[in-house]
Amino acid sequence: MLRSDYHVHTSFSGDCDEPLDRVLQRACDLGLKEIAVTDHMDLDFPSEAVNFDLDVPSYLETLGWCRARWADRIKLRIGLEVGLDISKKGRVAPILEKSDWDFVIGSLHCVDGKSMGEEGFFEGKTRDDAHGRYFEAMLDSVRAFSGISVVGHMDFVRRYGAGTYGDRHSVIDRELHKDRIDEILQELVKRGIGLELNTSGLRYGLDAFHPGEWILRRYRELGGEIITVGSDAHRLKDIAADFFLAEGLLEALGFRYTCSFQGRTPRFYSLAA
Repeated sequence: MLRSDYHVHTSFSGDCDEPLDRVLQRACDLGLKEIAVTDHMDLDFPSEAVNFDLDVPSYLETLGWCRARWADRIKLRIGLEVGLDISKKGRVAPILEKSDWDFVIGSLHCVDGKSMGEEGFFEGKTRDDAHGRYFEAMLDSVRAFSGISVVGHMDFVRRYGAGTYGDRHSVIDRELHKDRIDEILQELVKRGIGLELNTSGLRYGLDAFHPGEWILRRYRELGGEIITVGSDAHRLKDIAADFFLAEGLLEALGFRYTCSFQGRTPRFYSLAA
């Protein structure tokens, strides 16, 4: 089993109620050696249903205290999942420059001021247009932001749009979007930014992880080696969910390592160990 879960949420995230201590105890019960707590920070998130304006000072203080308290049981990495909204770059950049972070996931949850989780983004667009705009915005964001360790759930747009496109909402036209996706992956490799294998896709009713197998394979072909595996758990029962499948997939695709992070520096662990 993979030794760490590098995408886990706690009650510091606006969409999670799990206390930090319970999350850490669950990780210990599962035999994990490390866990990266990566709570959301999506400033001025365009939905009345949730608030992702993270209280960064309180968050850092609490995680630092818990890291020391749990040190003999599990390695707690201080992480963040930051929304890659270019319009917020000026406010986000000073936060990402802090030396406190071990690990930062850069995720694209909103495009053109609209959340992927609401149908407004998809209205007036064909499915292919919506997917194309998402990947275009992701490329712009990856180029614009510094301080990102990995890109999270890269094809996140597949999860949404069923109300507009029906059962085929999650199908990405590879031929249509492959050049833009290659540009994103090449930018990651060039800048030493990793890619996350996020297992939550299966829990959300998709037929694959985020990103899909063909994107993971292409990242490997382009020289990408920095891979973290995260459950994106918002509930205790989802921590390390489907990690056996994730490990098997990575080995089948030719990856030799998964990564953990400390002080933004990747550490490589053999999948064969």
